Order: sequence, then structure tokens, then C-alpha cells
Amino acid sequence: MREIEIEFKNLLSEEQYLTLFKKYDLKNSEEIINKNFYYDDADENFKKIGAALRIRYTNKKTEMTLKIKGKTQNIEINIPLDEKYPKEPTVLPVLPNEIITEIERMNVKIKTPMLIQKIETLRHEVTLNENLLVLDKTTFINDIVDYELEFETKDYESGLVAFEKLLEENHIDKNPARPKIARAVEYSKR
Repeated sequence: MREIEIEFKNLLSEEQYLTLFKKYDLKNSEEIINKNFYYDDADENFKKIGAALRIRYTNKKTEMTLKIKGKTQNIEINIPLDEKYPKEPTVLPVLPNEIITEIERMNVKIKTPMLIQKIETLRHEVTLNENLLVLDKTTFINDIVDYELEFETKDYESGLVAFEKLLEENHIDKNPARPKIARAVEYSKR
């Protein structure tokens, strides 16, 4: 399924994370565990085109996602995977047709995607007006942990205003978060 994603992201300190967690009473919210497996080919073709390919396992579903970065919004191609698909594969010899079609549309030649990173995120969500506030605690390779606020919205302009107001009200400086896969690669070099 093809989706448009408009989100704003900010890295948090552990203290800021805990303050927001308490303020929005997330201790009683559903705890979502995302196990993300990221893939690229030997030539880093996904990275070169500003895309990421991942398989995400959660307590509710398993899906493969091709995420394509845009200026103000991202495009996600999400394909549910059933139990027949190999669990936590290190290489992806076969991609779903929808993802192959999108890659071909972008005129990119992808070789066999290989596992490049594994990331685990503990996620809590709360709806604020028509927006979604997401707090992520993510564990990367080398047991590095970071904290992130994601703010998902349906409209870029009004969402940006609401996001900046949220940061200001909570005395949080802007600290834009790079995508988790980019941070994972950076952390793996430490």
C-alpha cells in the first residue's frame, strides 16, 4: 500500500523523553516494539536515491517498507508479509512486486539487498488534535540508545506550526533527527 508520510523529528535527551512520557501519561499507552531490519545492495543504491528498505516486525504485524525521502513528505510502499516469508533474512533474494515496480519506476538497478542494520525501538503514541505524537527509545548496535520525538501530521504547514509550538511549550531546543538508519550507520562506526 502506497502512503504519504509527513513527519517532523527531533532528538531528545533522556530527561526530555521522560518528561514528555509523564506529561502525556504514556505509561498506560500501548507499548509497541518495532524490530527493524534495514537492507541495501553492495553498491548502496537505496542510499544513493534517498530511499530505505526495511522489514519491520511489531507485536501486531510484519511488513516490508520502501521509504522514499521527499522534501516535505515521504512516500512509503508498505507490503504485509505473511509467515511464509523468511524470518529475519540476511539477504532478500525476492522482493514483493509492488516494491520492484517502484524501483523500476525510479529507473534504478538493484542487486540483491543484504542486511546492513538491525534496530529495536520501544514506541509510545498519543493523538494530539489531528496529529500523532510518537516517543521512541531506540537501541542500536553497540547498545547505543537514543530518544526521539516524531510528530506525524496530514498537512505540512499546519503540522510544522504545531510541532514548533510543542517544542517551545516543553522547552525543547530544535535538534532535528536524521533517519534511524542514518543514525545506525553513524553509531556503528563508534
